[in-house]
Amino acid sequence: MLFRSFCKRVSDIDAARHHRVMIDALERVAAGKLKRLMIFMPPGHAKSTYSSVHFPAYYLGVNPHNCIIGASHTQDLAERFSKKTRAIVQSSAYHELYGFGISQDSRAVAAWETEKGGEFKAAGVGAGIAGRRSDVGLIDDPIRSREDAESELVRDRVWEWYLADFRTRLKPEGAIIIIQTRWRSEEHTSKLQSH
Repeated sequence: MLFRSFCKRVSDIDAARHHRVMIDALERVAAGKLKRLMIFMPPGHAKSTYSSVHFPAYYLGVNPHNCIIGASHTQDLAERFSKKTRAIVQSSAYHELYGFGISQDSRAVAAWETEKGGEFKAAGVGAGIAGRRSDVGLIDDPIRSREDAESELVRDRVWEWYLADFRTRLKPEGAIIIIQTRWRSEEHTSKLQSH
């Protein structure tokens, strides 16, 4: 099933043209054809709905034994995305599509598993994620606001976490997806593009 069809099936949302471009790229990640993806959109364009809520559910459906780390600027936001993704995987529509759901003994919002052994870990930027590995590392809005984007200290702290913690958790041949508002156009964006 294509990702666009999946979104329609589990939540009955219609993709706008800019969503379809994003959906096609995310589908290539799920198929193992794209290993690095950066999505830049202004606030309020549903980038998180598709990439941080629907995509992890779809990815675990087509790659049922794989693992995802889903991160955001705070643990709270990462867990909000995780809770919505988990609800999709628990739904009857999902079970009809893939034949499995959430493991009965693993339902915490911050870390859960599917009945096929797939895993999702929610993490705030800066949180320790040692001991976890991921086939997909997804960061949605690593920078919280314009004020944080203007702070060199905050930008450096996020960058160091990305290099030392987040990126080291990626399995060989794993994919990284970064979704964010483009607050600045300089050095850190260039650095991310090279990794």
